[in-house]
Amino acid sequence: MSEHVLVWRPKARNGGGDDDSQLRLIDMPQGLRRSPSQVRAADAMSMATRAVLLEALAALKAQAAAPGEPLRVSLKSLSAGDLDVLFDVLGEGEVRAAVGGEALWRIEETVLPGLWRIAVRTADGEEVQWLEAAAMASPVLQAAQRLPQASIAVPRQLPAGTMNAPALIAELVTRSREWRPGAGPNHVVNFTLLPLSEPDAEVLTATLGQIPLSIRSSGYGSCQVFGTGLRHVWAVQYMNSMGKIILDTLEVGDIPASACAAREDFEDSAGRLAEILEAYAT
Repeated sequence: MSEHVLVWRPKARNGGGDDDSQLRLIDMPQGLRRSPSQVRAADAMSMATRAVLLEALAALKAQAAAPGEPLRVSLKSLSAGDLDVLFDVLGEGEVRAAVGGEALWRIEETVLPGLWRIAVRTADGEEVQWLEAAAMASPVLQAAQRLPQASIAVPRQLPAGTMNAPALIAELVTRSREWRPGAGPNHVVNFTLLPLSEPDAEVLTATLGQIPLSIRSSGYGSCQVFGTGLRHVWAVQYMNSMGKIILDTLEVGDIPASACAAREDFEDSAGRLAEILEAYAT
């Protein structure tokens, strides 16, 4: 099995000779994709498919009423044809994630924000899929706690030209250790405003490292999020419509809100799914 291990690297100098030493990351791994021969949703869905969607609707309503732990909806009762209809109805949303490790997890938000399609392939080749109603899918939450280190050390030997990296690493370690869920918004380090030399970028990327956890949101103001090797610290990059990175940041805290579903998303998605079910019933 091949893991999607992500490696930080400083931004290369462009052809114009400008020296912009902001951090850059390799491309995102691809999320779930339906084959080009995908079926169109049947005029009448099976009772098993409808039962799954009703369970998903109940889960969305529960999260809208009181957001909490991810609520799983099993797909074991569905045939291959039922799954085709289900995934055609739910479609593909704007957020995708990939998590590596002992198994490869692929996560894709459906067209209903807050409702996630999750697939895991184990080392023996078995693949299991289910739906979750959650602000963020459970494999991402678990990896964010399990894979990073609780602390890292500032390197004793630093290359010539290093300026801000040691102080920044010390700040990140302190804020990571002190952060508590619900304590407030994430602390953001903006590399557009903070000058980093090439040695700074090398020290920072080598010391923080990166875990096989990545999230991409392709909606308005698209962004990509990467888990670093220090717990609660995230690399977040925002792109314009041309795919150019316009804002490079590190965030200390919870999974960045730009990748998560909000409470109003659950309310909207529950309403839309109820309309879908009503349309198929008539």
